[in-house]
Amino acid sequence: MEWTPPYRGPAGMECRVLGLFGKTLAGKGRVGIAFGTDHLALVVLRRDGAHPVLERCEILALDSSAGAEAPLAAVRAAGIPRIPVSTVLGPDDYQLALVEAPEVPPAELRAAMRWRLKDSIDFRVEDAVIDVFDLPDQNRGGHGRMMYAVAARRAAVTAHTHALAGTPGFDAIDVPELCLRNLAALLPMASAGVALLHLGERAATIVLVRGRTFYLARHVDLYLAPQEDLSSGGGAAGRQNGRIDAAGVVLELQRSLDYYERHFDQPPITRIAVSPAGSRADELARELGRETGFEVGTLDLNALLSCKTPIQPSAQASCLLAVGAALREEHRSL
Repeated sequence: MEWTPPYRGPAGMECRVLGLFGKTLAGKGRVGIAFGTDHLALVVLRRDGAHPVLERCEILALDSSAGAEAPLAAVRAAGIPRIPVSTVLGPDDYQLALVEAPEVPPAELRAAMRWRLKDSIDFRVEDAVIDVFDLPDQNRGGHGRMMYAVAARRAAVTAHTHALAGTPGFDAIDVPELCLRNLAALLPMASAGVALLHLGERAATIVLVRGRTFYLARHVDLYLAPQEDLSSGGGAAGRQNGRIDAAGVVLELQRSLDYYERHFDQPPITRIAVSPAGSRADELARELGRETGFEVGTLDLNALLSCKTPIQPSAQASCLLAVGAALREEHRSL
């Protein structure tokens, strides 16, 4: 797929969501960076044989006294090696929409998609940086091909390019769904198809993968709505008590799997992985196993990667998407 002219960020830097600035540093490794509210996760992965080698995984605190310059200061102090660098957008930085591809030349695709997204996102489309990636062919009875469109908030893209200003290898901004695809593809059951259920603070992301092929992403609420959580005094109390709406998650997961089988003409997926590893994942995995009868486990980064130093369970939630960003291999849209 050809690229349209990129968005230019601070100091003339070019940026494409899911894209490249241009020339990329050569190498068999990649740095992945994920920004949190008060920290950044930095991962260095090298490709050496079958398993990626995790050379470095750090959670670095941001200096609150530095204000808006805190991410830039932390990146500069981190000592990033001169290899390709990916960062990943936060959950509030973008929206992902499954849309029918407009019948236009590739060079006009993003401009046409901008108008198609006008009523599908909750911020001004004029304030969005747009990119797209393809899906496998679907059985749609004569309907057009479907693709995912990414609408990233321009302010978020600017913040990422500013934080990585001066980093020689910075060449890509990813979305969490594709970082999760990269992780799911390393699971032993990926070749037969796997559903990865990633638990966020308020919602979960379901990603369906077969091999390295991305088929579907869906976001689902993790906790009961206030009127449904009467025993705990409301939804807020339910979230504080960590009470996951397992029945609701099972329902949305089944809907996603049914869509996958029906629209992509693929064999059923019966294996589920829950991430990040921890007590929430363990509890939900047990519930999903009971409700679905599927093979359900948790995703442990130490089992997926060759780690020079094991990643502690408490750090896996913070660094998981950074690992997914460092696993990026594509240099263009899917």
